[in-house]
Amino acid sequence: MKHRIVLTGGGTGGHVYPALSVYEQLKNDPDVEAILYIGAKGHLEERLAAERQIDFVGLNSVGLPRKLSLAMLIWPFKMFGAFSAAVVAFNKFRPTVVLGTGGYASAPPLFAAKAAGYPLAVHEPDAHPGLVNRTLAPYANLCSLGMAGAATKLKCTRGEIAVNGNPIADRFLHPPAQAEARAQFGLRADLQTLLITGGSQGAQAINSTVLSALPQLLALKPEIQVLHQVGEKNFADFERSLKQSGDIDRYVIKPYINDLAVAYAACDLTVCRAGAMTIAELGVSGTPAIFIPFPFAAQNHQAHNARFVESKGAAVVIMQNELTPELLVKTVESLLCDKTRLDGMRQAMRSLGRPDAASQLAKQIKQLSADFLKGFSGGATN
Repeated sequence: MKHRIVLTGGGTGGHVYPALSVYEQLKNDPDVEAILYIGAKGHLEERLAAERQIDFVGLNSVGLPRKLSLAMLIWPFKMFGAFSAAVVAFNKFRPTVVLGTGGYASAPPLFAAKAAGYPLAVHEPDAHPGLVNRTLAPYANLCSLGMAGAATKLKCTRGEIAVNGNPIADRFLHPPAQAEARAQFGLRADLQTLLITGGSQGAQAINSTVLSALPQLLALKPEIQVLHQVGEKNFADFERSLKQSGDIDRYVIKPYINDLAVAYAACDLTVCRAGAMTIAELGVSGTPAIFIPFPFAAQNHQAHNARFVESKGAAVVIMQNELTPELLVKTVESLLCDKTRLDGMRQAMRSLGRPDAASQLAKQIKQLSADFLKGFSGGATN
């Protein structure tokens, strides 16, 4: 019998993409017989699994309501229904190991795996673990961490803790040269480059601050250039406001950047949110950052992530409620004008990078499966 692997996790990209990166490591492995993704029906993970032609089972999972309401009274019944559907899926698929990467969508499959006695691994992307992983960690055979800062916050009493880093796409491991990357965005090869992004959807708070700060940013000496991803939903309004300022040199705006690996290769410094996957990508690319954590993230995990990276000397944190055009310009200038500090931040960020995270976690998952199969067969070999 070969490895039969269940992946589960969802709700946000930070929970889905690590699972998909592990899938990429395992999909062509001759020892892997089948891979199944179990997630929330109609959510991001279902779409991304379909794009990659991964077998998918969608559950009617819902997040735990934050306030006392009718939804909270109904929630246990919905989750029991999702748990029952996960049990049915397991009985049909018969996995040899289950990996959960966090988010409410992973809760029913992980509890079903625990109940059935399958080997269980959880991967925690953030410095501050989420509720599902904190709950399941004591029963897991492996607790994989995206950031070392989570180690003291998970009670992985049954299995081992492995600081693997967050699995990322292979394209971040093989970026183009800086001059080539800048050319792809129509940027000059000879100027320091600031990348600004609020994530794939953009961030209105960051965009409005940048719009006000832009004249000061472009007046800095030595001259810099700016590459700004504003988000597709914000692009038309932002472009309209920008045109009122006339032609602006050394500033490139994009609604969406398809390949952030190229954008990171092009820049010397980035202003961005502090999601776990963003930090993993920055670590591998060695890109210093000014983090503006999303203040409404669950359990304020982006602030925890940002402060952890800042404590390692790889980033500077500006909380959104403290963000002003003047502070942004002052911070950017202090970093871009201090080559020694910027180089130190680059080295510190790269030291946090884990380019082998996906392959390492895939190897550990296979080992859990192999141990299960060995026990299942009584040590016999085929």
